[in-house]
Parts: sequence; structure tokens; C-alpha cells
Amino acid sequence: MATFLRAAATALLFLALVGAGGCSDGPKIVPVSGTVTRNGQPVPHMTVNFEPATGRPSWGVSDESGRFTLEYDASTKGAVVGTHKVWVAWRPASPKEEIDAAKGRGKKPADLGAIQQKYGAVDKSPLRVEVTEPVQNLDIKLD
Repeated sequence: MATFLRAAATALLFLALVGAGGCSDGPKIVPVSGTVTRNGQPVPHMTVNFEPATGRPSWGVSDESGRFTLEYDASTKGAVVGTHKVWVAWRPASPKEEIDAAKGRGKKPADLGAIQQKYGAVDKSPLRVEVTEPVQNLDIKLD
């Protein structure tokens, strides 16, 4: 009986250590929010994409004031710590705005073509951001 109890205690200790070690695994994610601007003016309805060198990307959508908050996954806000390539894409605010845009009507950000040409693809965009700690006022300048 004593051998069985020692084996059971050893197995429980092993499981506890493995479980405790698993809690700290995974990337470090920190909250990131800020504003998208062009020539000092807010740029609304832009999807802001943060692509790290390794790991899962993060994204956020700017509101009417250009403010965005990055999402890492469905339950976590922020971005992985490290260097990110940053690129953007315009996102219509509603289905009506999307239909109007497809028909050449409606309002889009000023200089949308120039914004998309320079910052609209991960392999083209010159924007780089180093995420080291939580940040609430990151200014993404599309100038």
C-alpha cells in the first residue's frame, strides 16, 4: 500500500508541476491603442494591422476620431511584445457605405489612394513599431 501511495503522490506532484509550468507559456501580450492620422487629421475606418516577426498578428479599426485599440484574439486586447510591421486598409463603416464606395460614391478618407499605395500592404509599408510595454497614445502617422 505504501508503494502505491508513493507512486500516486509522485504522479500528482508531476501533474502539478507540469500544469504550473504551462501557465507561463505563450507570448507576452500588452495593451496597445492610439490614433491614425494623416497631415495631423484623424483617419476613420482604417483597419490597423500589426504583423510581428513571429507569432500572431493584431488588428484594430479606427473610429470617427481615428482612435483604435488592437485585438490579439477574441478574448485578448493588445499585441505581442516585439517589432511589428504596420499596414492599413480602409474599412467601410456600414454595408451602405461599402455599396456606395463600390459605386464611386460616399465618403472615403482624403488621399485614400496614396495611403493604400504607401501603407496598404505588409510588404510595402515603411511603418515599424516596437512594442515593449502597454501604450495608450500611439500615433500612426500616414503622412
